[in-house]
Amino acid sequence: MGFKRWITWYVKSALVSGILITNVIGLAPCTYAQNIILDDFESYSVGGVPELWDTNRGKKLIPLTPELMRDVESFYILEEDGNQFVRAATLDQAFRMILTNGDQMNWHLPTHPRIAWDWRAIELPEGANEKTDSKNDTGGAVYVIFSKDFLGRPRGIKYTYSSTLPVGTRASYGPLKILVLASGIDGIGEWQHVERDLYADYQMLHGKTPPDKPLAIFLWSDSDTMNSRATVDYDNITLLGQVGVE
Repeated sequence: MGFKRWITWYVKSALVSGILITNVIGLAPCTYAQNIILDDFESYSVGGVPELWDTNRGKKLIPLTPELMRDVESFYILEEDGNQFVRAATLDQAFRMILTNGDQMNWHLPTHPRIAWDWRAIELPEGANEKTDSKNDTGGAVYVIFSKDFLGRPRGIKYTYSSTLPVGTRASYGPLKILVLASGIDGIGEWQHVERDLYADYQMLHGKTPPDKPLAIFLWSDSDTMNSRATVDYDNITLLGQVGVE
């Protein structure tokens, strides 16, 4: 059974089990806001690009198109065991895919306070370290941007697949807070499933409650500071519904 099929089976089984248990013991079943799958990358052609997303040139957002892909920076669709996903690959570059709230998605944090995704590191920039400016590369990262500060800098959380820092490490770059969720020191090459409570993480990292309407989600890869290379796969970008919300 492929990874994506196993996750789907596991979630469905858990939900069915929960309904059966509540019925057996006479409790009212919980209600959930329906999960929103932002992208599972199944609708694109293998070898193509995920054209639902944007990227940027300077401060301008532009659609992600095949013409933008280069040997040194690319996002492209691959298939493995019947499952499609997107691969980010950079060589001495920084590159991002962007979903903007209100444009490519409609995200209200009180109803969907959690985010989930799958990722797999194939290659990480050697020696990179998010806590050191001179080594600050991240082979793979998921950004959630909530707002901007008075200087126009994005205020958000950068969840990273670090080359060298242990899981749980935090770093701060002004309004952008970094939290290491996976690390090359624990090995690479295997899919990992991630779920994060954005209220809890924002409170922990920013010390206050997040805005109700986040601005954007980025999928990120960079290897330019270390003059190195990175290859990271992403799949099943999903907003998870709040319990007790219909």
